Amino acid sequence: MSSLPPGQFKGHRFAIYTINGVPLVKHEDYTLELFGEVERPLSLTFAEIKNIATMKINRDFHCVTRWSITDCEWEGIGFSELCERAGVKSEASFAYAHCLDGYTTVIPMENMQDAMLAVSLNGRPLSPEQGTPVRLVVPSLYGWKSAKWVRAIELLGEYRDGYWEERGYHERGDFNTEERFKDPAARFIHKKVARKQTADL
Repeated sequence: MSSLPPGQFKGHRFAIYTINGVPLVKHEDYTLELFGEVERPLSLTFAEIKNIATMKINRDFHCVTRWSITDCEWEGIGFSELCERAGVKSEASFAYAHCLDGYTTVIPMENMQDAMLAVSLNGRPLSPEQGTPVRLVVPSLYGWKSAKWVRAIELLGEYRDGYWEERGYHERGDFNTEERFKDPAARFIHKKVARKQTADL
């Protein structure tokens, strides 16, 4: 990308945020579910996902805490392909990600058009810290919407807060317009989470 969005600086490595530590799961035990406002709920094993994970995108990654990592190449399956397989109902307005560590986040369907379920980053399989077996990548929004360790995506007819949204983060999270927080006090929460994680080690 030629320039960074407002308020961002170029970082050199990803900072890893979790709410309950890094979950470890065997690939052979993993399944991804797509359910909710769909005609045909899906359940895919990791092997099945790998067989159809042919989509590649190159995008910058922007964290709400203001660092950005440029030129990230993700490979996986496009969310739109999953929607075609499941037959999305017209009522579906939001995608709600459920993750293996208990994390959740909500994304407007219009921001999911170029989203993907990724299995690799920069030519390498996702590490545990980066969200293996499968993570969500939502290129048009801040990084907290690109949920790691995704186990299911629920399509909703009405909005529902996810983990950070419940704690004051913006409902959408568009980095071009700096949709960071609906509650200004929420900007301090990441620091509190980081301190708690350090104390728990």
